Amino acid sequence: MIDEPRFAPRDGIAVDESVIKDMLWAFAVRSPEHAALLVGSSGNITWTNSGAEVILGARRGELVGRDLSSIFIPSDIAGGIPEHELMEARARGTASDDRWLSRLDGSRFWASGVTVYLGPFTEEMACCAFLKLFRDLTEVKMQLESSRKRCRAACEASDKKSAAIALLAHELRNPLSGISLAAGMLKRKIGDQLPVPTEPLDLIERNVTLAARLIEDLMQHSKVGSDGFRLDKATCNLREMLEHSTSIAKRQMQQEDRRVSVLVPEHEIHAEVDPMRMQQVFVNLIANALRYTPPPGRIWVSGTVEGPEVIVRVTDEGIGIAPDRLERLFEMFTLPRLDSSKLGLGLGLALVKKIIELHGGTVQARSEGPGKGSQFVVRFPMR
Repeated sequence: MIDEPRFAPRDGIAVDESVIKDMLWAFAVRSPEHAALLVGSSGNITWTNSGAEVILGARRGELVGRDLSSIFIPSDIAGGIPEHELMEARARGTASDDRWLSRLDGSRFWASGVTVYLGPFTEEMACCAFLKLFRDLTEVKMQLESSRKRCRAACEASDKKSAAIALLAHELRNPLSGISLAAGMLKRKIGDQLPVPTEPLDLIERNVTLAARLIEDLMQHSKVGSDGFRLDKATCNLREMLEHSTSIAKRQMQQEDRRVSVLVPEHEIHAEVDPMRMQQVFVNLIANALRYTPPPGRIWVSGTVEGPEVIVRVTDEGIGIAPDRLERLFEMFTLPRLDSSKLGLGLGLALVKKIIELHGGTVQARSEGPGKGSQFVVRFPMR
């Protein structure tokens, strides 16, 4: 049986001894996985529960009389951590403690707990100046470290993959440029001679243009995802940015005559963003709306302000998005909205998400399902 702790009056006021005894005794009887130590004002251990003896590998009563520093690892003892912990607890009332501690046999374990200052006491209570509580969370610590290592390894692998993709995309641009140039020259040469079908050359040009766009997507995503990438911010007019992006998207999709409604308040909205990158975001979203909204389906691009945030919504009456695809829509190399579509590698929306996050914002996709249109909501701070 462990001796129950004794308590004395504090500053002439009687301490509710039964409450404190019940609290500490609960640690001794009901919680063997928790350690409870009473520490005197001089830093020596005056009482422990059974949990402390189990965790620290001590026999009954073996810890009493030892200095508190004896359960710390040598490097922390040399750094004055035990004394600092008691000093912080005395100054603030408590001191959190998550660190490696040492068992009596020298083995280490990860402890998480708190040191509570019980003073100020009279000299009679100097033996109970501090209460130190902790538990052994070594297994949790090891699992966390293992997860961190796996995360670091995954990040390194991802960085290497991105670098390889960027290198491949760069090397592919040169032969594609040669093919495009040769096809254009042949087309002009044939046009100067007898009537000859140019459909094969038109097909070559269209496919080279598509391949060039896919390669550009690869290079842009790799560039934005690199560690050294930095935004080049400037103050931009939201209306001008959305109207210009709409014009570019319509030209890219060869739908210059298509009506896209740009809705922005009359009062000018200015935001501090990277103009080129933010234009990439809106061109991508508007081009997607044009691509997946067959005429006469309508498209709206609206911009407004909610508090310190700019909100841009790109809404269409197109084919919609299946619920099972909404969650993965912004991941790299995800399938297009249509199974039969071969219009991209699924990098466009991943690039949109990355750029918006670099601006401190978010992007979400909403749809009631196939055939019910979709909406993309972009939020980012004005400053």
